[in-house]
Amino acid sequence: MLQHSWYNFLKGIFKIGLFFTLKKLVVKGKENIPKKGPVIFIANHQNAFIDAILIPTTNNRNTYFLTRSNPFKNKIIAKILYWSNMYPVYRIQDGVNTIKMNDQIFKNCHELLFSHQALQIFAEGLHHLDRKVYPLKKGFARIIHGTLKKYPDLDIQIVPVGINYDHHLNFPASASVIYDKPIRANDYIDLKNPDLRYQELTSTVRKALKKLTLHIEETENYEELIQHLESLGIDYLDPEKAYETYTNRANLKPAKQEIKPQWFFRVAITLWKINSLIPLFLWHKFSKKITERIFTSTFRFAFALVVFPLFYALQTALIGYTFSIEIALLYALLTITLSLIRVKKGVIQK
Repeated sequence: MLQHSWYNFLKGIFKIGLFFTLKKLVVKGKENIPKKGPVIFIANHQNAFIDAILIPTTNNRNTYFLTRSNPFKNKIIAKILYWSNMYPVYRIQDGVNTIKMNDQIFKNCHELLFSHQALQIFAEGLHHLDRKVYPLKKGFARIIHGTLKKYPDLDIQIVPVGINYDHHLNFPASASVIYDKPIRANDYIDLKNPDLRYQELTSTVRKALKKLTLHIEETENYEELIQHLESLGIDYLDPEKAYETYTNRANLKPAKQEIKPQWFFRVAITLWKINSLIPLFLWHKFSKKITERIFTSTFRFAFALVVFPLFYALQTALIGYTFSIEIALLYALLTITLSLIRVKKGVIQK
């Protein structure tokens, strides 16, 4: 009960954080999510932690996560993560001896599915910034096989999820989450004569994912291709339109540049910057120390969730102490308004 309450509390906090950091969030296909029964959400993975929170905050299923094991090395953090419905997955780079620990994690997943819970897995096995879906690892198929071996009458549904961003690293970015029609996992697992490579299942799910996000096979001159597509105004949030632009790119003309906000919004954004000088300075310093670019949005989200609100709260308390509660509340309301204008109306910046 307490764990479920903690999960819902975090879910609410993350929803607020996403609202204040994403310019736009589009969610499609929620009607494809089974309302009950065991479900595995399998998504592409282009933006580290942001991907992980977009799925549970855009559907009503109580979702458990499989994530990299690094944070679980600290016992206190590990306990918090377990309470947050997270389980570690151990890889070869974590140490050859740790791979055996996955057996217990998979057993936990068997019981979760038997209890009609939902699992979230990034089956590519890596996060990346590429506009493509990498071949899927067979870990999720092993979990399904192990579950059905123990509970053969269980009906397991896989829901492919496409997560798309107009920009991976810039701010404010927009995102779309697209839930596809479920795939019945049982149809791909032969308990009597199993194919332990699970090629049919992994390829079927990957094929579904490739329809839910722009998939670019080319690796040669990739960056030049991306720049060309973006000059054409490609809409990454809508995979169908994105594919049209990608396919017809040779016949299309460059799109108009992003229109600057009206003078009112420009003034509001300037006031927001003045009001946020200290946290912006801290972010500027901290962002230079990020060694893996893919974690830029993750750390920016953490700043937006912790550092900026803490600064505003302290400033509100100082104003209340110096002047009055009424003025402090007025300042807090103004700060929230300016922050929303910056995110929803601001020009995208690197």
